[in-house]
Amino acid sequence: MSDDKNSANLFGFDVGKLLGGFRLPTIDVGQLIDTNRKNMDALIAAQRSVTDGYASLAKRQVEIFQNTMEMAQAAIKARREMKKGEGGEGGEGPSPTDIAKMALNMAIQNMKDLAEATAKANGEAVSMINERMKATVSELKSMSEKKE
Repeated sequence: MSDDKNSANLFGFDVGKLLGGFRLPTIDVGQLIDTNRKNMDALIAAQRSVTDGYASLAKRQVEIFQNTMEMAQAAIKARREMKKGEGGEGGEGPSPTDIAKMALNMAIQNMKDLAEATAKANGEAVSMINERMKATVSELKSMSEKKE
């Protein structure tokens, strides 16, 4: 048996003739590399946007915690002062229920603010990636149109 005949004739088919009918497009490797570089740049920018967004989110959470602690300390101090001067002064400060309501309203507002900041950070990253995906599809289409 000859190796040349066996390699060209696989299972009774001439592989060269079979594959010769398919026209595979040639690819501009430089453009493909450029497109992939742009994709990586977009992913890096999106990651940077998310990282910056979450860093500011963490900073905001620290600020909220510090403000909450300062308010709690001030409320405790005010209650102690009122207890000391109960006999002499007729004025009454906020009740524990009022303080709890105020704290709950602040917590709800803070959660809304944090949720909006998170959505904004994620939305910017998703938007960047979507724009780059559209551009990639356009670039790939133009590459295939040039070759035809």
